[in-house]
Amino acid sequence: MIARLLFAILLAIPGALAAAEPEPLRLDGSWRWSRGDSAAWAAPAHPDAGWALVEAPAEWERFAPGYDGFGWYRREVRLPATLADGPVGVQLGTVGDAFEIFWNGVRVGGSGRMPPEFVEGVAPTLLLVPDSALARRPSGPHLVAVRVYNAYAYGGLMGGVRVGRYDLLAQRRSPRDVVIGGLVSFFLAIGIYHLAFFFRRRSARENLYFALLCAAVSVYGATFSGAVKTLLAPHVNSYRVGLWAMAAGMPAFVALAHRLFGLRLTRRDMVLTGAATAGFVLVGSLPLPSLASMALWVDLTLMAGLFVVVGRACRSTSRRQPHGRILGVGTVSFAVAVTYDLLSEHVEWVPVARVLPGVPSLFWIGFLVFVVCVGIATAGKWALTEATALVDPLTELSRRHVLDEALRRECERVRRTGGSVALVMIDLDHFKQVNDRHGHGAGDVVLARVGRLLRSCARNIDTPARFGGEEFAVLLCDSGLEGAKSLTERFRRHLAELRVPVSGGGTITVTASVGIAAGTEVVDPDALLEAADQALYRAKSAGRDRTLAVHLDSEKLAAR
Repeated sequence: MIARLLFAILLAIPGALAAAEPEPLRLDGSWRWSRGDSAAWAAPAHPDAGWALVEAPAEWERFAPGYDGFGWYRREVRLPATLADGPVGVQLGTVGDAFEIFWNGVRVGGSGRMPPEFVEGVAPTLLLVPDSALARRPSGPHLVAVRVYNAYAYGGLMGGVRVGRYDLLAQRRSPRDVVIGGLVSFFLAIGIYHLAFFFRRRSARENLYFALLCAAVSVYGATFSGAVKTLLAPHVNSYRVGLWAMAAGMPAFVALAHRLFGLRLTRRDMVLTGAATAGFVLVGSLPLPSLASMALWVDLTLMAGLFVVVGRACRSTSRRQPHGRILGVGTVSFAVAVTYDLLSEHVEWVPVARVLPGVPSLFWIGFLVFVVCVGIATAGKWALTEATALVDPLTELSRRHVLDEALRRECERVRRTGGSVALVMIDLDHFKQVNDRHGHGAGDVVLARVGRLLRSCARNIDTPARFGGEEFAVLLCDSGLEGAKSLTERFRRHLAELRVPVSGGGTITVTASVGIAAGTEVVDPDALLEAADQALYRAKSAGRDRTLAVHLDSEKLAAR
């Protein structure tokens, strides 16, 4: 009883501590805003009654369409008593583009650089409010001012602003960078694996295309990370890098879809590839404001290209293609996710980050589904390739090299432990006439039905195989001449009952000549194979539709 009580108390402690922690102030809602720039606007005493009253978080393009330049936000804050003893922090979400924040006129910090050496700094930022700034108005209210410079596209306080204990804000910081880092690492690892597989098997070009696509997606996704943006900011704009990655990834996606779905290259595909190449050049040459103004057209072009490829891929799944449906699910999921993200840039939709904290966009989930589906499909294709190397796809019997290996192993077993082994060779009589009269399609049906008969007559430990053309073989493990004769009798009885219908009416019937060789103790695999082949040759010379058997030990020919 005491143990249960202690356990309940331990479970309740984290909840009680969480309840005791003060919630941060959310500075959503009304802010004073003004265009222009002046150092005096950071001072609490500056009159701002004439400034516009705007809502934040929101892009300032909503209330100042097309405006680029400096803009200031101001708002008074009253700190609760719970923040009297703890360090105060202020956390800003996404801000476009470079910004500085002031507390009671004291600069707290910022991100990016203002003109004339402009560098954007849109990533979420957590800053510590110094005691000197708090001491300027100890009894409050405190004045928070944010200076923002926007050069293109979206500007202003696009993410929320929070004020609270610095250590608690740090603990509650969005796991965005951690999630992005984990996903980028995962996709890179998948890409490296497929690239290594391609180097081992150069014919598997789908693995190369998939590796290139994973690399492009990883680069594009990394531009969502605040740490990566900070690293790139002095050298190149992260938005430009993201567009480069998308332009480079489009040809890889088209090539991968064609390879996986067995599509033929069309003029539309050439147009898509050419558009992606032209986009790559434009992204590198156009200034950022021009790129931002073309964002809608870039997004529409990307969506159109995606759905052209996806439409063709989905139509191909109606054919009898291995793993076509699972590939279709992954491709459609990826296209829908990308489309949702692109449209969300222009339409008021619920952001994914609000539902899944730390996930910046639906793109990641869609590509994750795509990766899983492609992984299943490529693994299945590899398994099918390996199985096809071992099994004849028409008759579903083992291939000859499998029979040869099994024969070698069984003869070695007989040599070591004793026992017996038997090999049955079967050749369909006058099979060329079946192909000549009814066509190779009908001949394939006959071969497939004969393969089914052999599988049903053989034991689980036996190895029925297609030896070549219309010739078959069965290796009987731990079985002698009588066992081989018994199998042959069952097979010939079922073969005599086989009727294969053909178009235009009528049926096909076939007979078979059979040669059997068996041995005990020391058996040479080549000698056993040669003896069975000679017995088959004698059966055909004697008039076909019969069985001849030989025992290697006595070398006495028995006819039936």
